Amino acid sequence: MPVQRFRITPTSRGALFKAKRWFYSTFYTKAPAEVKDGNKRAWTDLARKIIEEINKHNATDKPTRLTIEYEVGQRGEFKPISATLELMEMKLSDKIIINM
Repeated sequence: MPVQRFRITPTSRGALFKAKRWFYSTFYTKAPAEVKDGNKRAWTDLARKIIEEINKHNATDKPTRLTIEYEVGQRGEFKPISATLELMEMKLSDKIIINM
């Protein structure tokens, strides 16, 4: 089962934007015409669920890593299985002052 794991982005909106670019370059532009609509429908359903979870956890501006597990059909169909959102938090760990 293929997995697409994205780098950590400064916001969850940025993570979703990267995923959208990946999807369209991989599964939409290269797919045959009869598969494009089904792929787009599968992507919009997945994106909607991701956005709902981000909003539920009030995480639109948190650093995020997104991982998508999916299957590819024989004709290039995109079949998402799961998406994992890793929400990070930026904290001050140490403060160092250097006087000149």
